[in-house]
Amino acid sequence: MKIIKINFVTIYFLLILFLCGYLKIGLIIFLIVIIHELGHVFFTLFFHYKILNITIYPFGGITKINKDLNTPIYKELLIASGGVIFQLILFLIINYLPLSIYFKSNFIKYNFSILFFNLLPIIPLDGSVILNSFLNMIFSYKKSYYIYFFISVIGIFLYLFTNIWFSLNNYLIISLFIIKTIYAWKNYKFLLNRFLLERYINKYEYKFINTKEGNLDILKIDTYQYFKENGKIVSEMTKLKERFDKQY
Repeated sequence: MKIIKINFVTIYFLLILFLCGYLKIGLIIFLIVIIHELGHVFFTLFFHYKILNITIYPFGGITKINKDLNTPIYKELLIASGGVIFQLILFLIINYLPLSIYFKSNFIKYNFSILFFNLLPIIPLDGSVILNSFLNMIFSYKKSYYIYFFISVIGIFLYLFTNIWFSLNNYLIISLFIIKTIYAWKNYKFLLNRFLLERYINKYEYKFINTKEGNLDILKIDTYQYFKENGKIVSEMTKLKERFDKQY
C-alpha cells in the first residue's frame, strides 16, 4: 500500500498552472504543501504514532494516523499545528536566503495563503482539528464533536458565499469540504462508541478527575469521571462495564 498519495485535484491544479505557464508558481506551492505535511509527520513520529497514509491536496495534505481518540489534547494540538509551525520555519529560512525577489515574493504570498487557509475551522483542515482540541478542553467529547461539526457546516457556507464567483478550483475544494463533513457526521456514532470502548479496554494517564451527575455522554478527554448516583459515587469504569458487558 502506498503511504503517499497525490489527490486528482492536485494533479489537475498543477496541470492547469503548467498549461498557463505558471510552472514555477506550481512548484513553489507544491514545496510549501510538502513542507506543511512534513510538520505533521515530524510530530506524529515524535510521539511514536504510526502514519497510515498521506494524501496531498493543493492546499495541504491529510495525514491519517493510527492513534486513539483519547490521545492527550496537547499531542493533538502539536500534531495538528505541525504544518503551520513548519511553514513559519520555512518562511524564516527563505527570508534569509539570497534568492530572487520573484521567488521570495511569490513564496511569501502563497505560504501565508496556504497557512491561513489551513487554519479555517472546516473539516478536514487543521483549523477544525485545532478547534476541536480546544473544545475538548472545555466540553465532553460528545458535545465537542457536535460543536466542531456545526462550526464546519457554517464555515462551508461562509466559504461558499465568499468564493462563489471564483474559479473552478474553489468548487472542487468546497466539494471536498462537503464530502468530508458528511463523512464526519455519518461516522459520529461509531467514533463515540470507539471513544468509550478505548476507555474501557485501555489504561490512560488522566490529568484531571471530575465528579458530577450524568451519564457516559459527559466523559472528557484527559479527565477521569466519577458519577453521583442516588447518594453514591460510581466510577466511569463501572458505567463502561454496564454498557459493554451487555453488548459483548
